[in-house]
Amino acid sequence: MENYLYFAAADINTGGSTAAREGICVPASSYIGADPIGATTTAFYFNGVEGSDRGVTKVLLTHGSGNNKATIKGVMACVNASPHSGGFVVVADSDVAGTSKSSEYSPIFNGDVSTVAITEVTSGNDIAVSGTTYGVGAISTYSAPVLRRWTENGVIVTQLWVDLTGLGGKGTAADDVIGLPAGGAAYVYRNVVANNGIIFKYQISCIELPAAASGSATVDIDFNWNTSAVLAYDGAAGTSEVDMGGLAAGKTHMVDDPALTANDYLYLTEGDTAATDGVYNAGQFLFTFYGMPVDAN
Repeated sequence: MENYLYFAAADINTGGSTAAREGICVPASSYIGADPIGATTTAFYFNGVEGSDRGVTKVLLTHGSGNNKATIKGVMACVNASPHSGGFVVVADSDVAGTSKSSEYSPIFNGDVSTVAITEVTSGNDIAVSGTTYGVGAISTYSAPVLRRWTENGVIVTQLWVDLTGLGGKGTAADDVIGLPAGGAAYVYRNVVANNGIIFKYQISCIELPAAASGSATVDIDFNWNTSAVLAYDGAAGTSEVDMGGLAAGKTHMVDDPALTANDYLYLTEGDTAATDGVYNAGQFLFTFYGMPVDAN
């Protein structure tokens, strides 16, 4: 059986994020290595608790000056403890929140380890996505557009999921922007070459067919890239560049000659004038962009 190693920072709260992770329990087999980064601190790395493609988890232990080697030996002893039975191993628990909670450290450290800090760090396969990549008018009542990015054989892969719930179409003209009827810039993505590379192809997958909860908003959804960052619901986006009419759920449309312009904005648009005002209660699309990093030389 395998050991599971427990680490906790000074005050564990529920609802923590990967940027402020406070406690973890990881399988011993996820251990990657250690780095004595200072006289009183040693970092230990494990495969990410949300999957190996989501970066690595860094556990920083504070200890007596110059005791890096002893601390590494201690953690390795926890990793290899009880090899035939396995179990739950408290390595370092600094959580003292509450009146009846005391810190707990493995006796292997002989009282030398004093604090724990836990962070999620980016690996070479997972690229951090920072900042907002969509307009407020594109935030559906179910979810804002979700973006994920990684590298694969030197290619930057950017994946964008968009949900239509709560967004609306005016129905009076083709190629008008789909977005929140209340207004607000409704772009779902911006082509930032420094982040996604030079996009040489992309695909759009229909995960769920669009459907209107009220009115008769068109289910013929198209897509358009535009230089403007302020187009909102019912705004004229120009001739749509990707016609998705007739695409069934579970099907994918490939665009292999995008010729995109840097900093253009991507909008969902109405594909026809066959409908009137309406608000969607279904509809999901997944975009996958493939880009080559810009050569810095």
